Amino acid sequence: MTLNRETSFQKPESKKEKKALLIRLGASAGVGLAVFALLLLGAAAVCLRLDLPQERLAWVGIPLAAAAAFLAGYLHVRPLRKQGLLSGLLSGAALYAGVLLLAVAVSRASLGVGAVLLLLATLLGGAAGGIFAANRRPGEGRGSSRKNKRRRINYKRS
Repeated sequence: MTLNRETSFQKPESKKEKKALLIRLGASAGVGLAVFALLLLGAAAVCLRLDLPQERLAWVGIPLAAAAAFLAGYLHVRPLRKQGLLSGLLSGAALYAGVLLLAVAVSRASLGVGAVLLLLATLLGGAAGGIFAANRRPGEGRGSSRKNKRRRINYKRS
């Protein structure tokens, strides 16, 4: 990969690297879209159970899309551990395109202010997830603590 001095963005040199980045982007957006659909189905079930008006579900979907975009941005940037903001924005934009296609296919409603708010939520969520993943230390994982990070000394038995 070469470093572009103007933007400090590393462009992939080979077709393999470009293809791997696109596959990772599609996979992270697909996982984010699946998580968003499951969260939205859960929110719809709660709205039906509480007998809330259907119009409120659209406004509940925007924070859920931001959470799904955070996950998509995190999953996209986690293997790279660099370029968190740009990669997170890309995964948020890919998730927005998927959510928009899903919304148009399901509801056939007109897009207005909700679509703009959805765009902002997915871009901010994806960027936040990307930045969070890029700034994590490699050793941080589930169940890890400072006690487990200490260097252990192996003594040879003679």
